[in-house]
Amino acid sequence: MPFSPIDSTTSLTSGGADETPDEKREMFYYILQNRLVSTVFQPIISLRDCSVLGYEALSRGPKDTEYEDPQKLLDLAQQYEDLWDLEYLFRYKALESAAKIDPKHKLFINVNPNIIHDKMFSQGFTRQYLEQFSIKAERIVFEITEQQSIGRCEDFVNAVIHYKEQKYNIAIDDAGAGYSGLNLISDLHPHYIKLDMKLVRNVNRDHIKQALIKSMCEFASLTQTGLIAEGIETEEELSKLIEFGVNYGQGYFIQRPDAELKPISDEVYNIVLAVNERKNRFVSTRIYDLYIKNISRKTCAVNPGLLCQSVETIFKENEQLQGLCVVENEIVVGVITKNKFYKHLGGQYGFSLFLKRPISYIMDREFLSVDYHATIDTVARKAMARPLEEVYNFITVTCEGKYFGTVSVMELLGKSIETMVLDAKNLNPLSELPGNVLIEKQLERIVGYQQDLIVLYFDIDNFKAYNDVYGFTNGDRVIRYLTKILKESAPGDNFIGHIGGDDFLMIAALDVVSGICDAVISKFDQGIHAFYSSKDFAAGYIQTKNRSGMTELFPLMTLSVVGVKASEHRDIYSLGKEAGKLKKICKQTSGSCRILL
Repeated sequence: MPFSPIDSTTSLTSGGADETPDEKREMFYYILQNRLVSTVFQPIISLRDCSVLGYEALSRGPKDTEYEDPQKLLDLAQQYEDLWDLEYLFRYKALESAAKIDPKHKLFINVNPNIIHDKMFSQGFTRQYLEQFSIKAERIVFEITEQQSIGRCEDFVNAVIHYKEQKYNIAIDDAGAGYSGLNLISDLHPHYIKLDMKLVRNVNRDHIKQALIKSMCEFASLTQTGLIAEGIETEEELSKLIEFGVNYGQGYFIQRPDAELKPISDEVYNIVLAVNERKNRFVSTRIYDLYIKNISRKTCAVNPGLLCQSVETIFKENEQLQGLCVVENEIVVGVITKNKFYKHLGGQYGFSLFLKRPISYIMDREFLSVDYHATIDTVARKAMARPLEEVYNFITVTCEGKYFGTVSVMELLGKSIETMVLDAKNLNPLSELPGNVLIEKQLERIVGYQQDLIVLYFDIDNFKAYNDVYGFTNGDRVIRYLTKILKESAPGDNFIGHIGGDDFLMIAALDVVSGICDAVISKFDQGIHAFYSSKDFAAGYIQTKNRSGMTELFPLMTLSVVGVKASEHRDIYSLGKEAGKLKKICKQTSGSCRILL
């Protein structure tokens, strides 16, 4: 609908419930015609190093009126069937205001999925249109919410594919808030997925939400999709998301939306770095922390403007070279494999069409790129998750976003198998938890460490007597049962090790150990009856010979748990000695017991 003529004497008021429909309509078109909307920005930061990925542009109506809330304007626009003009104004103002944003940062713009395939929309995002705002297409991220129903699905998907080919990025917004998210993600293969704030709220206390977000982290890792948590409002939520490996975050705790761009606060910066440091100190369960940087090598790289005929010369002179990274200003902008290169040249007119063109014309802009600190096994999973025709393509390695080197799939899989064999030798075959070599390695890392890390020791009381009466097979069942409880009760990626027999170890932060101990003891005591005959359980004891060969009555199995602060010990021997003393005291107590220092 075209703009209605507005009396120049119209003035903005705060509105309200007593405003008539005609007054609302007049006010809406007054705002629209006079472009009385503004844009505020909220940063989206890396949850690994606190660097800014980009800013989400959020529209606001006239300040200090009821129309400051953009949803009020959107509701009226829908009522008057004028959604297009309002959304166009929102986007125009966002692009206009984005001049203050550093060109290295992305601009996230909300888009109604039902207009993305409209010709008028495409006209608003041509290269010529963006040039007036000095914005490149690759900086733009279209946020598409799954909560809005999508008509003409085929046209919509085709339009999104078109924009992706034009270097625009796509983000699925509010993932988890609706019911069509998985289909939308599957159809669009977005660059980013934004977790709805309802999933994030109180995630530090909700185990169902934790399980969902962990699975999304695994999915995002395998598909090279950036995972963004929205609506982070507390330090506890932020810390938990970092522990899970969520890539990026935004929310009031990080920074509120503002018309001015402000630096991330020292408080948030210090929290992000501290949680990552703590996580990286004791989450590993590997005997060898082999990073991809250890097997990558600096291979020949070319600039985007190099002609294909020069690239052909490089391939001819380096027969072992399987591909090239295309690098501009130290950033990898594309790759070209030898097979793909000659496939282009091998057509009927291939040589005449491509030899005089720059390599950027045929390079792949979508490729597997990993940080140099990624572990071998993580990269191997990502490489094998690629489409079949891309599985054997080389992997690009970056350091702080800049070109670092490449790794071939053969090198990757060879080293991955080697480390898997070495690791397997150091896992307990019964519990499949790290054994003593890995445990010792972890303890050496954290002794004397000033953060509040607690080493918990778990020991099953009267386990030998149970083994003697019920046999080793049933004894193994009890060991696996405790293993399961420990894994279920430990939040995040806390280290769990199996010292041997009925002795286990866990490393956790001070603020969670009390809850872990309570949960483990409670579950153990509640479920232990299943391992006894009804007669023995009712009696509360079993009868067998002790170490001296004398018949003795032994109580049912219970659990002794002791905790020692790692920062108070200089070496692992001192720490182990202290734990041993506490364990003796704990075992003298009837029933399950815990002692935490």
